[in-house]
Amino acid sequence: MIASLSSNIPRTVLVGHQQAFNVCAVTSGDPDLPSRVVVTLEKPSQKDDFDLYINVGGEFIPIVFNDIGIFIFEEPVLNSCILSFITFNKAGKYLFNLDLVSDEGNIPLANLPIQVKAV
Repeated sequence: MIASLSSNIPRTVLVGHQQAFNVCAVTSGDPDLPSRVVVTLEKPSQKDDFDLYINVGGEFIPIVFNDIGIFIFEEPVLNSCILSFITFNKAGKYLFNLDLVSDEGNIPLANLPIQVKAV
């Protein structure tokens, strides 16, 4: 099975400007494979420096990272994209590591590092 993650977020964004983007999870295998997306901040101290929302079932849900800079999206839909909005409140470089993992055996399926500079 081949799986991939992609995103169209710009690599440079303006502080205080809400930026729409998509994150897509695609597989050549079973689209019903139980999986999740683990998002890890390179610098957990930045978790309060931006506001991030994802659209789930027509509702925008705020994303909250834990104290070690991790958020786990438990219900990704494979072979689809999720609409997201982010607003950076502080200038800086942000690195988000997205990992698509199988629920069974915690097997890594795909990885996508995203670096964004907020100016």
